[in-house]
Amino acid sequence: MARQNKRRKFFIKKNLQGKLVFGFFLFVTGGALFFLVLLGAFSADTLTISYINQEVQSGQNPFILLKNILAAHWIFILSGTIFICIAALLLSHRIAGPMFRFELVLDNMLNRDLSDTIYLRSQDEGKELATKINSFNQEISTTLKHINSYSNAIASLLERADATSVNIPEKQLQELKSIYWNLKENNKKIEAISDSYTLRE
Repeated sequence: MARQNKRRKFFIKKNLQGKLVFGFFLFVTGGALFFLVLLGAFSADTLTISYINQEVQSGQNPFILLKNILAAHWIFILSGTIFICIAALLLSHRIAGPMFRFELVLDNMLNRDLSDTIYLRSQDEGKELATKINSFNQEISTTLKHINSYSNAIASLLERADATSVNIPEKQLQELKSIYWNLKENNKKIEAISDSYTLRE
């Protein structure tokens, strides 16, 4: 089921992946800010003394703590933010990639093309849904092939019936020809419907 194929596009579904990356970033940033506010609330009545560039600085928490954290660790905060965005983008491929494939196959199904198969990577989400869609296409393809074979058998029988109707009285012959014509026309409609689908081998 899972074909090992690397995706070359970073953004498969830009709207969805953009929302996922932004949401993940907001979640992590909001969690970090929440704990900073919590730390500040618990240390609001304390005084911090720090030694920076051979100078002693003092201030009331949480402002002095936040200032020192940003001054000392801004490079880690920036690199962490970039890492979070990249990790969220890579994780979004597990959802956006399958959704792109589902939409593509479903569009083909709406255009009566049942020959497409959904292949997902081993770490992608939605493998159960992909299996069900593939099974559905296979089942419908098999059913339509049977319908087509039955339609061909009916057409063959109609030809034989037409060839053996020479010794029938005129009145019954006209009635049989009317039935024969209706059967033939309805069989053509069945064939047209069956032939309009692209089936899986």
